[in-house]
Amino acid sequence: MLDTDSSHQAAGLAGLAAEQAPRIVALAGHGDRQSELPLLWQLCAAWTALDYPLVVLDAHVRETAQAPGLQQLLDDSADAADLGQGTQGWPIVPAALGLTALGTPQAGTPAQASAERARRLAEIFHGHELILLYAPAHELARSFQGSSLSPLLSLSAQEAAMLSAYHALKQLLNLGKLRPTIVSVMDDPNLATRVSGHSLARNLQDCARDFLACEVPALTVCPSLPEEMQRLALRTLEHALLPTRWTLPANAHAAHRAVRSY
Repeated sequence: MLDTDSSHQAAGLAGLAAEQAPRIVALAGHGDRQSELPLLWQLCAAWTALDYPLVVLDAHVRETAQAPGLQQLLDDSADAADLGQGTQGWPIVPAALGLTALGTPQAGTPAQASAERARRLAEIFHGHELILLYAPAHELARSFQGSSLSPLLSLSAQEAAMLSAYHALKQLLNLGKLRPTIVSVMDDPNLATRVSGHSLARNLQDCARDFLACEVPALTVCPSLPEEMQRLALRTLEHALLPTRWTLPANAHAAHRAVRSY
């Protein structure tokens, strides 16, 4: 029979390991760069200000020999510590080919395959507390189908944005079984602009309910307001995907990271 104290200690250590696994969050791309890029940049700035070491996997950029990324990390021909270091304060790693490769069919249920992909990312980027996937909606839906990943789906006031956002929403819900959060991104904090943002978000919510039979949360933010971005950054962390059954690589020398709470 197992010693009770040992059992409790093992359970505690397992829980600590789970807390220390890098969290995975996502921003679903649908071509609306006017909303996606400001949101991406200011969210990363907010997490950095909160002292969360993060890495951005940009699946809109293809890996090359001159600019290696996720593909090279998957085949062990590169080290995560050597990639994507820039002047912005967080690494941005090309990931178009790597995410496609990671999303190839695997044995088991879609949810089990998604869990394995999350575990793989956690092990590769074990030196970070947060992994942000910036990828086309269909790639997120394919790679993390049936998981608890809750992507952000940004929306600007551009005329074509509503149509492309709805198409992305349909892919996330129908193909991926992923429930996103609609984020209406406004470039001006004045009341009229904010009301317009609420209206855009509500329209997309109505489309999700009426045509896709799903209720999705929605909010409006202005990236120029640090307090709003901090609230969104913390909210996104609370809904992050936490990989399970991950193992710190044998050659990793990083110290255990402190458990965070909100």
